[in-house]
Order: sequence, then structure tokens, then C-alpha cells
Amino acid sequence: MEIPPQVSFLAGLTAVVYRRTPTKMKPNNYRPEAWARGKMGWASFLSVFLIPPFLAVAAQHKAAWQGPNRPVYVVTRNHYAEGFSPEGPTAKFKDLIAIEIFNPKPRREGEEAVYNLGEPIALFSGGERSGNVRITKVLPLQCDSTAAVVSTDSSIPFEKDAMALATNAEKISPHANFQKKADAADEKSAKDLAMIEFRKHGVPESFAKDIKIDQLLSTRIDQSDTRFLIGWLFVEGESGRHEVFLIGRVDASGAAAELARYHKTSDLDDGKDSQDVRFVDQLDLDGDGSDEIVVEVTFYESEAFEIYKRESRTWTRVHVGGQGGC
Repeated sequence: MEIPPQVSFLAGLTAVVYRRTPTKMKPNNYRPEAWARGKMGWASFLSVFLIPPFLAVAAQHKAAWQGPNRPVYVVTRNHYAEGFSPEGPTAKFKDLIAIEIFNPKPRREGEEAVYNLGEPIALFSGGERSGNVRITKVLPLQCDSTAAVVSTDSSIPFEKDAMALATNAEKISPHANFQKKADAADEKSAKDLAMIEFRKHGVPESFAKDIKIDQLLSTRIDQSDTRFLIGWLFVEGESGRHEVFLIGRVDASGAAAELARYHKTSDLDDGKDSQDVRFVDQLDLDGDGSDEIVVEVTFYESEAFEIYKRESRTWTRVHVGGQGGC
């Protein structure tokens, strides 16, 4: 039976190409799904043609996010690892490094990121232009990745786990830095939103008073007055630690979660099942007037960076990159 060309076209719209890091290093969360082909009956064909038009448009739009036209880097002090690898010594602790988290040009499996020595790259913090970084050398980072050691003319102190974004992409829309430390009211709102999510996973109401805040800030992502609370909160119990990464909208009607990413860590001694999610920074990467959010997801012995985009009061993960670990 010949497949009508309309079906082939729809199938082509859903094709996504993934770049895999070495299997032994890559977290299971980011392992590409296997595609299988099987026999399709007429009922399946009819279901394809009967998909509501708005669903087809939504699927096409998600697949269409291409991001910026140049690589994007996370800039931070090396707090990952220090030592030696088969390629030589790694970056040292506290070296200022740039990790490529996005590249518009796909790479072959196992191919490392390319860093151009001497290249100046525009630096952004909180969406605001903050000087430049310049690549001085390229070194191994942990067991299966590389990073660029950089110098900077920026006044950003890069203390502790501070991070910023760097890119020479053309469509970047910088703006003033709207990020602020969360106040007492923000903390209460964040804890209330966290408890709403915890209840969904069976956390007793009595735990509400023990919720801790690991990271929380207030910011805006566009030129509107709408504020967002972004943070990572947790509460511990006998069975483990309940955690949630939140993006909450704050307006005249109160606070509402637009993204609530829950995880439970059962191994509190070694953290072998840990999955910490931390806000990295924000930047309008595709030039549409609204910032994307970059987060770092840290596992037991590896990490990756994710880019989230907001549409219709919903945050969708549109890219994963910068994987590394041991």
C-alpha cells in the first residue's frame, strides 16, 4: 500500500535530529528515543488526517525553533572537576570557562565543540550586555568534554556559582537587568507554589513549614510589568528529599506556577539518584522580544544545560546541550 504524499509530508515535519554524547556519560533523561517503523492500517492513516489543524500547527511550531545563528556559551568559574585526562590536564578550579550549550550546526556523534582561540564573544548577564569574554585556550573538562578558558573585561565578579551567557548571535535583544533578590513576600509565594506541587506527589501538608529555598530570584522576561519568580525549593522527609524547580508568574491576581519540575532524591547519603535544577540566566536568544531561560541540570556525576521558551503561559524545553561528566 502506497503512503499518500500528505502523510509523508506530515511525518517529515516531526523528524528531529539528536546529537548524542557517549552513552556511558549521557544521562538517561537525554537519551534519544528510538524510532520504529511498523505496519499502519487505514485507521492509523485516518487518525493522521483527522488531527485537528491547531495540533498540526503546534507540532510544526515546536519543531521550527532553530535558536540563534551562532553558538551560545555558559560562562562560569570551573566548579566541576580538576585533574588529568588522556588529552592532558583539565581546566583548574576557579578558572573562568565557557561551555558551549548550543550550536546551530549539528555535530557528528562524539565530535567535540570547536572553540576559536582569540575570539571575542559578547557577554550578557540578566539579559544586559556586560562586556566581552575572549578565548585564551581550550582544555578538557571532566571525562568526556572540553571547555574554553576565557578572559574578560566585564565587571561581573563571577563569585561562587555565578553564571552568565555569551554569544555573537545576530538576533539577540539585550535589555536592562531585571533580576532582583526575592523578598519575604516572594519567598512565601514560592513556598506556596512549591507545596501545591508537593501535594500532587503525596507530600504531607505538615511538611509545608519545613520547605527550604536553595535559589530564588525575581525578574521580568520582556517589556511588560509581569514579574516571574524562578527558583529551586526542597523539603526533606524520611523517604528522601522532595524538590521542585519553579517558574511562577506574579501579577495582580497573585502567583501562579507556569513550570513546576518535580524530582525526588531517595539516596540522601550519596545522591546517586539526584537531579538538581538551577537557574543559569536569561536572554532573548531568538529575537522575539521575550527571554528564553537557561537552566543547569546536575546529576550524580554529570550535568547538562537546558533552554526553555515561554508561549501561552507555558514553558517548553526547546534545547539540551553542554553535556559532560564522568
